[in-house]
Amino acid sequence: MKKVVALVLILFSVKAQAGMLLEVGATYLSDSLKTPTSTASSGYFWNLGVLFTYNKNVWGGWNFSGISTTATGTSTDTFTTLDTGPYLKWTFGKNNVFNLAGVYNLKSSATYSDGTTNETWSGTSLWLQFGVAPEIKDDLRVGASFNYYMATYTKKVVSSTESTTSNSKTWIFPMITVSKSW
Repeated sequence: MKKVVALVLILFSVKAQAGMLLEVGATYLSDSLKTPTSTASSGYFWNLGVLFTYNKNVWGGWNFSGISTTATGTSTDTFTTLDTGPYLKWTFGKNNVFNLAGVYNLKSSATYSDGTTNETWSGTSLWLQFGVAPEIKDDLRVGASFNYYMATYTKKVVSSTESTTSNSKTWIFPMITVSKSW
């Protein structure tokens, strides 16, 4: 992981004088169903990205993001993850209002509970984004995006016992984004 961070810094350090982009995004979704066996679910996603311009329309840098979901019915399932990895973003269209982005999170650390057992999972994740973010004022952009998130976990720890696993998490969601470039 240290080698990847160093590589990203070297690749973009020469271009860092040309521009920097700070991006934050978040979403919150909630759902409930009233029946004799009522269910409810909620979840949120957030991200923080620090990117440097590689050329006029291509940005690269590092991402930190997290997800938390809760589903209740006959039991309560919770899932929380914190991910980090390299972030690549391409802006296009008139005034660069559109963007496509991808993040390969080299580290995805999750916790899962089904109400009785607590597990810690380790793996990687992929996050893809298509967004629209018009400039509001002086390189400040506010927009919305359509997102796809997929994580694959290969290791889990339950009660201090480590084992291999093949757990995964997939989520498609909208998100509000705010970014500032210098």
